[in-house]
Amino acid sequence: MAGSTPPASNDLPPSSPGPTGPRSNRTVFWVALAAYPLAALAWLIWVVLTRGTEATDVWDYSDAVLTGAIVALLVPLPVLIWGGLSRRIGQALLGVTIGAVIAVLALPLSLHLVHARRTQAFEDKKARYAEFVATVRSHDHARIRKALLALPDGFSAPKALCALGGGATYTFERWLWFDDHAYGEALPSADLLEAAAAIVDGAWPRQDKQATLLVLLHYLSERDEPALFPRWAGLWRRTLEQPDAARIPLLASDYRGDTGTCSAAREPADTVLKRWHDAGLRAWLQAGFGFSEEQRDLALRAVRSKPMLQQLTAADPEFAAMLSEGRSEGADALSHLSYELSELLDRGPDPAVPAELVDALREAGADPRRSEHARKPCAVFELSESERQPTVADSAARIAAATRIHQALCPPDGLAQTGKTADGGDANHHRAGTSETADADSERR
Repeated sequence: MAGSTPPASNDLPPSSPGPTGPRSNRTVFWVALAAYPLAALAWLIWVVLTRGTEATDVWDYSDAVLTGAIVALLVPLPVLIWGGLSRRIGQALLGVTIGAVIAVLALPLSLHLVHARRTQAFEDKKARYAEFVATVRSHDHARIRKALLALPDGFSAPKALCALGGGATYTFERWLWFDDHAYGEALPSADLLEAAAAIVDGAWPRQDKQATLLVLLHYLSERDEPALFPRWAGLWRRTLEQPDAARIPLLASDYRGDTGTCSAAREPADTVLKRWHDAGLRAWLQAGFGFSEEQRDLALRAVRSKPMLQQLTAADPEFAAMLSEGRSEGADALSHLSYELSELLDRGPDPAVPAELVDALREAGADPRRSEHARKPCAVFELSESERQPTVADSAARIAAATRIHQALCPPDGLAQTGKTADGGDANHHRAGTSETADADSERR
């Protein structure tokens, strides 16, 4: 057409891109590569903070590893989905694989870091406890109370007293079958009394104070220190509503808290009287304590001399009534004593002492035939004497005392003759027929 001009060459439409195209995008690869290491780092921090304590055991760590395994299965899913949608699945797979290899190193690293942190926490707590022990030695009651309240993991007052006597303080789980317990230094009883006094003067509830004193009584009994019982009794009275009350029974409170690795004396009379016998009874009476109904039976069994029996019946007329009325308590006291008579005759300072006690119990009204135990005092004593081998060293006093005891326990009324048991059999035959009850007899003893 006239007047029209052809289009210029530079006005042609742009050409299509060549086969080479722009530089490929590696964002998917780098994100996939970083996913596992970042997740492993977060898991590592979490494990160290939550499992890095001395009380963590192998199961706690195993749970953390299981949690990490579940997270490891979920972490690559978003990255792989993104790589598939962007048509770069190869980059995503390569990055995830390399990242997973790097992240595997977090497992041994976590084990090392957790162990190091747990060990350091354990050592720190032991150091704090050592400072507490030094404070106890100062005998400064105010400082002792403050240091006790500042102990890590909140020691109860009874547990603190238990640790001061040599009980466990902190536990380090070894993750296998054995735990590492840190035990306190066994302080002298004088230091334990000062620590207990600081607690008694503090703001702890009465049950806590009394449980602390029962732990202390456990140590005094183990160490065989009856001479310290009066000081202990003075502390106990300070926990009562009426500290000056006369002849009040010494009864344990109902405490269900933590006493550490110690077995608190749940029944003070059982601890004091069974362990110390006359010395315990004497200290008990001098401290002004009375006896409950159950404790009277224990007290009567604890007597080991005629003077102590006289002192006991003078202090509490109920003991005289228990004997004079022919009740079973007197016979039971003879039964329990009969298990020890042969040993007392052999090892006691004077064979006449146990013989005088047996006579005194009989004169007061204790009847050996009324014992509620399966084996009567006569049979027990005869069996003990028959099992023992007489020696030429047996003194005339020992022989006379044994004869005296036998006459008191085996009255000549046909129930127990010389050389016979309470049921009429000879001692050797009875010994052979009682093997099945030997364990029960040991428990009664």
